[in-house]
Amino acid sequence: MATLKDIAKKSGVSTATVSYVVNNGPKSVMPETRARVLAAIAAMNYHPNAHARGLRGKKTNTIGVVFPHVVHEPFENAYFGPVLGGIIDAATQRKKATMLFTAFDFDEVETCAPSLCDGRCDGFLILAPRRTTRLVGDLQARNVPVVVVGTHPEGAEALTVDADNVKGGHLATRHLIEIGHRRIGIVSDGDPRTCSLERLEGYRKALDEAGIEFDPSFVCDIAPYEAGDDELGQWLVARRETITAVFCTQDYIAARVIEAAGQCRLHVPNDLSVVGFDDNICAVTSEPPMTTIRQPMRQIGLRAAEALFDCIDAVDSEPTGILFDVQLIQRASSAPPRGVATAPPPE
Repeated sequence: MATLKDIAKKSGVSTATVSYVVNNGPKSVMPETRARVLAAIAAMNYHPNAHARGLRGKKTNTIGVVFPHVVHEPFENAYFGPVLGGIIDAATQRKKATMLFTAFDFDEVETCAPSLCDGRCDGFLILAPRRTTRLVGDLQARNVPVVVVGTHPEGAEALTVDADNVKGGHLATRHLIEIGHRRIGIVSDGDPRTCSLERLEGYRKALDEAGIEFDPSFVCDIAPYEAGDDELGQWLVARRETITAVFCTQDYIAARVIEAAGQCRLHVPNDLSVVGFDDNICAVTSEPPMTTIRQPMRQIGLRAAEALFDCIDAVDSEPTGILFDVQLIQRASSAPPRGVATAPPPE
């Protein structure tokens, strides 16, 4: 990443002169010198560090919220909508503005980071990046205040705000075990770089505590944002005699499982119990209504924004992250398997 010193060296001027060109003052620069500096800036792809301005006491009173590129309508999204609502609530209370950055590919760090650090925002909330993204670490290297929501990026000591995904996976699976199921599958988004990995960990933990051996063939990975469930239906049909229940790492995935089960002439919950995760609108509107794990999405957004404001104001905050508790919400999509009248206690 180019610096003022790099630009000064390439253009043969002082760093102060480069600063005058970048900031259009306070001193004037000869046209030929300005042209030489601008040429060096273009050649080295230099972008001013917005937070260097903060060192001079200038703040924009604006925070940025960065979405994954796959989320095209964040306000209508069942997860991002409530999270964003909490962020805006917190920003309004602090009399701060909120700027949304959509369609970002978190893997394209070289493109994302410079365009974010152009002086418009005092800090950023990064929503649900992949674990492997370098964007968070790159922003931190530029002294940009960052709080991450929904994921724990590898190799970055960023403050994160999320639900307790391991506990949620454990609660969902334990619920199925407690009502008599022993052959429990899991349907996930299949991406080890997301929170689904933690929910899978909770699933496996509950199985282990009940003395149930983990079976890799009981795991089905599907893309959560893609239509078409032929593979999911084939997976269900192939295991209709072995699996009696399924834990899904998202409510959207659970809704697709319920639909695919119906197409395969499997009745939910008589033939197949289904449990989701999130407790969003489709959990209530699905038929039957969905047993799920509720996470407090609006509160997560509000707390994440408050944490970012503390980072911007250099207030001490939790260094390792903030985890919200989760809750099992039991509805009609889960029931004891056929032949089990009452739920036996877990071993």
